[in-house]
Amino acid sequence: EARAAARINHSAVVTVHDVLEHDGRPWIVMELVEGRSLADAVKEDGRIEAREAARIGLWVLRALRAAHSAGVLHRDVKPGNVLLAQDGRVVLTDFGIAQIEGDTTITRTGEVVGSVDYLAPERVRGADPGPSADLWALGATLYTAVEGRSPFRRTTPLTTMQAVVDEEPAEPLSAGPLGPVIAALLHK
Repeated sequence: EARAAARINHSAVVTVHDVLEHDGRPWIVMELVEGRSLADAVKEDGRIEAREAARIGLWVLRALRAAHSAGVLHRDVKPGNVLLAQDGRVVLTDFGIAQIEGDTTITRTGEVVGSVDYLAPERVRGADPGPSADLWALGATLYTAVEGRSPFRRTTPLTTMQAVVDEEPAEPLSAGPLGPVIAALLHK
């Protein structure tokens, strides 16, 4: 996680200050982001207004652009990993399952890791992810923000993955002008 996040220098990505080992375990020292996660905001407020969701989405898009330019795929974009700072910044965090271009040591090929509600269809099918998989997860994240629920969540992880691959999400009712953007991001 530290190697992936440290490659990215952007105000929309959590800053890694240091990495150390203590008692045989690695410790990552990151910036403290005062605020709450997008997941907590949705849980507490029910949903996020479309205008605010668009603002949040632009910050995450900037973070992903910086990550992808540095050769890093996040692979776990979801509301819980989007921090809403009190100062108005939006910060993408948790690069724990990120993949660094050319590095095969973080996860094994064919391994499905991440939150199933936000896995792109190609990842569920076992294909190698690319930047489009992170953008798809951003679409699912924005859908969750404006609707207050995941677009593909079903009763079990397996049925959720099946929905990600085979079903289209219900049209978001609260997305306003953000609706076509979300639809384009969730294009399979």
